[in-house]
Amino acid sequence: MTSAANEVDVLVLGSGAGGMTAALCAAAFGLDVLLVEKAAVLGGTTARSAGSVWIPNSRHAPATDTPEHALTYLRGVLGNRLDGPLVAAFLRAGPEMIAFLEDRTSVAFRAYAHHPDYLATLDGATLRGRVLEPLPFNAAVLGPRLASLRRPLPEFTLFGGMMVDRTDIGHLLNAGKSIASMRHVVRLVARYTADRAWFGRGARLVMGNALVGRLYHSLLQRDVPILTSTTASRLIEENGRIVGAELANSSGSRDLRCRRGVILATGGFSNDVTLRQELMPAALGARSPVVETATGDGIRLAKGAGGHLGADHASNAFWAPVSLRTRADGSQAVFPHLVLDRGKPGLIAVNPEGVRFVSEATNYHLFVEAMLAELRERAAEPCFLICDDDFIAKYGLGMVRPRRINLRRSIAEGYVVCASSLAELAATLRLPTAPLAATVARHNAFAASGVDEDFGKGGDAYQRNLGDPAHGPNPCIGPLAKPPFYAVKIYPGDIGTSCGLVTNEHAQVLRRDGTCIAGLYACGNDMNSIMAGTYPGPGITLGPAMTFGFVAARHAARGSALAS
Repeated sequence: MTSAANEVDVLVLGSGAGGMTAALCAAAFGLDVLLVEKAAVLGGTTARSAGSVWIPNSRHAPATDTPEHALTYLRGVLGNRLDGPLVAAFLRAGPEMIAFLEDRTSVAFRAYAHHPDYLATLDGATLRGRVLEPLPFNAAVLGPRLASLRRPLPEFTLFGGMMVDRTDIGHLLNAGKSIASMRHVVRLVARYTADRAWFGRGARLVMGNALVGRLYHSLLQRDVPILTSTTASRLIEENGRIVGAELANSSGSRDLRCRRGVILATGGFSNDVTLRQELMPAALGARSPVVETATGDGIRLAKGAGGHLGADHASNAFWAPVSLRTRADGSQAVFPHLVLDRGKPGLIAVNPEGVRFVSEATNYHLFVEAMLAELRERAAEPCFLICDDDFIAKYGLGMVRPRRINLRRSIAEGYVVCASSLAELAATLRLPTAPLAATVARHNAFAASGVDEDFGKGGDAYQRNLGDPAHGPNPCIGPLAKPPFYAVKIYPGDIGTSCGLVTNEHAQVLRRDGTCIAGLYACGNDMNSIMAGTYPGPGITLGPAMTFGFVAARHAARGSALAS
């Protein structure tokens, strides 16, 4: 153990956005904090994510939005699954959390200029302001400690590790047409080259890496001790209250006393085999881009102390379609198809019969709900994303970059299937030829009319936002016409769990009888999600994770003048 303290005010388990926020806020409230991470690096799944945070009515929101509008929207999404006290606590504390972090730490956000809520036709939905992204972060200030941060998924980077956000992608695609874009790209590459020489990785962090980088920098500024490669093997209970935990790592084990409590933020159970089999659909398999260390540790600890899992979720996890590829080192890349390809014009998704089954531009959670329905009786089979040559050149496809940059290698490795005709593609994929041809012909007719008569693709503000604004009459529908044709297998995957430990509005873990377990809190995917397995917008995992990390820290600090 590198931290010699035998007693602290608060112990936080897990270093994703929820855990880091809890530790940082507790320290800002004046508490003595220890942050413990199971992995050798910090950041959890947040470091691999887009870093979007869904917080209605923050200081970055337009004045036209109100808490009442947000509540109306959530009522429309959740129906009778809406937990009034928890949702009210989230809507109240979320803006407070943003202001608290931005005023007292290195954490900083900006609102996307245009980012509709996912269920954009519901009352209370907005076109912008609720989705925040972390500002890019110059992690050179971390020096050698930059090596302690988890790297992003390599499939979301360029040139072996250069991180790019939506603004950068726009400049990259426009570099041949605009001097300003070319200058932007040259600066990006030059900066990355220098960072690689100095740090061994890119130090300009964006998206989820920027969020955890900013949180980590803030923790270091407050001298919060952090232990990595360390687990909590049990909680210590006295007289019905959690008063500490047993910590273990390669140096041994010891009991750590906690005066104010333990905050569980270990990332949920996405990679716990038993809970996955028990709580997730058979068609899901074991495919998840969630960090490998998210194995339900916090849930097991809390259940041993009397906590329990929630029920009646629309889904026990949040879904995204994923494609698979074996990396050069033998590990498996699990690539979530979130926003970059499915909504663009000139692509269709088909089931094992070669027939469309969903609007390709719908949000990734609803897309997989449709996949799960299609694959209910054939759990091992994939669906397919299919496009033509013009599409893959312009937009890429999954792990294939635009302009066919790595297309040849992707075909050679079997990630992409290429065929000179639709009939050949159907034969290679073992799809019925006639249904696939009919599906493409019908979709091409929709491309001409601009109206998807089957699934309404491009029919709302969210879907149109994913399309190509330069393409008409519908920015999401284009023909598949120019051979060769390409396909990628996609499978249902999860990007985090919704089912978690039942808590009250203070993030305190509850027993089945509704009483709280004093001294025990949960946030992030360890906490039963207020979204109950629905997906109202981007960042609906990180937003509540950070909010209830803040809430837990503030509640632990109460009882003195520290939280005033």
